[in-house]
Amino acid sequence: MPELPEVQGFVNAIKKSYVGLTLKNIKFHREDLRYPFQVKELKQIFAPGNRLLQCYREGKQLVLETNHGSVSISLGMSGAFKPILSIDVEKHQHVSVFFENGEGFAYVDPRRFGFWKIKDKIAAAQKVCDPLQESELLELFLSPLIREKNTSIKDILMDQKLIGGIGNIYAVEALYIAKIHPLKNCAEISVKQWKSLARAIPEILQLAIEMGGSSISSYRTLNGDKGSFQHVHRVYGRTGLKCLQKNCSGTIERIVQKGRSSWFCSECQSNSK
Repeated sequence: MPELPEVQGFVNAIKKSYVGLTLKNIKFHREDLRYPFQVKELKQIFAPGNRLLQCYREGKQLVLETNHGSVSISLGMSGAFKPILSIDVEKHQHVSVFFENGEGFAYVDPRRFGFWKIKDKIAAAQKVCDPLQESELLELFLSPLIREKNTSIKDILMDQKLIGGIGNIYAVEALYIAKIHPLKNCAEISVKQWKSLARAIPEILQLAIEMGGSSISSYRTLNGDKGSFQHVHRVYGRTGLKCLQKNCSGTIERIVQKGRSSWFCSECQSNSK
């Protein structure tokens, strides 16, 4: 499932190649994804002669803005963008966006859990914490809202209403760097640990963005390349292997939290620390 680094990779690529271009047309090759397409409204936003003004990320969603409105796009489990190289519609290609200069991009989504929704101006004003900003994270972590919460730290990191964009891969990787067990109760985490976690999260995410994200299964960048961050995962998917922390003799263990796998070091992420 694409997480913040993968979505940011698409944002960066679309900004570089398409922002500023004049639109020619948008075509829908099916009626729905997770939800029905708002075809009439989307055709107005992407009408001929409009310009693609901006592309940016909000949490795990990608936003496309023209001079006639904005659309929020969730990639779901398998969504991605690809350049349109021919007039043929590929398998799983559900939306095609064309520009006057002859270029274009397609939205593909084999599992169809993604969606395209007209951006709600009221919802847009409801800001959540940006996990790329250490100062915002630390302010949130040290607030009574979090420090007094009787829940696990990983549940907090995965709560998109609090922090926008962290998914399973980057949650467990950041907790490993900060040496915090994923089941550790928020009320038991020290200020020192909160500060360490606030530093680790943007460091992990920024490195993942630079490396093109994690290609665990089907994920590819806009140009069709695999990401490479999966080659430097420290805990994700490393069940039974040795801990990579210096002077640690622990091994990586796997547990299930609310239906999702969590990995951690048995030694340096002990829940008693």
